[in-house]
Amino acid sequence: MVTATPQPRLIRLETPSHIIRTVERTDACESWTKWLLDPVAARQLNSRPVEISMEQIHAYIARFNRVNAHLLGIFERETGRLVGIRSIYVNFETKEFLDNILIGEVDARGKRARTESTDAILPYFFEDLGLESSLCTILADNTHMLELVARKGWVQERSEMKASAAGGMTEVRVFRLTRETWRRKMRERAAQAKPA
Repeated sequence: MVTATPQPRLIRLETPSHIIRTVERTDACESWTKWLLDPVAARQLNSRPVEISMEQIHAYIARFNRVNAHLLGIFERETGRLVGIRSIYVNFETKEFLDNILIGEVDARGKRARTESTDAILPYFFEDLGLESSLCTILADNTHMLELVARKGWVQERSEMKASAAGGMTEVRVFRLTRETWRRKMRERAAQAKPA
């Protein structure tokens, strides 16, 4: 049996408050150049606070081939403002994908950009693309995210020590969420939402 070669995809997903879609070169904006000046964002990416140039953003966007590397923007539905990005790397052989997220606009944090985009992305990659597990990495001192992924059914696979942008070493934990666990969590959530 011959397996079809994956083709480039333009992804567009909608949620109540956001549009999640493939980032185009024209989506690069001045506010994006300042995202990593925020110490919280820089820390999450194990980076030093730095302003990046439009040329660097254009080069970053160009790295994604839309086949096994997707850069998705999280846009506010009402304003069209880009508030964050998700970089997703697909391994079709192992049927898994690595998902990284950054909510760059400080005033958009805690306003469902992360949650809504996750709720749109997981069914797309699990069901539409037929992948079987998702991977993510979290810094060991990010207690909020560690608690969140535990509640969502993610399981820690391993821990790695990496050079820290602040100097020394930092612990990075790798987590996996299987499609079957995700489906079970979705059934549980649907059952809880039903009126008694």
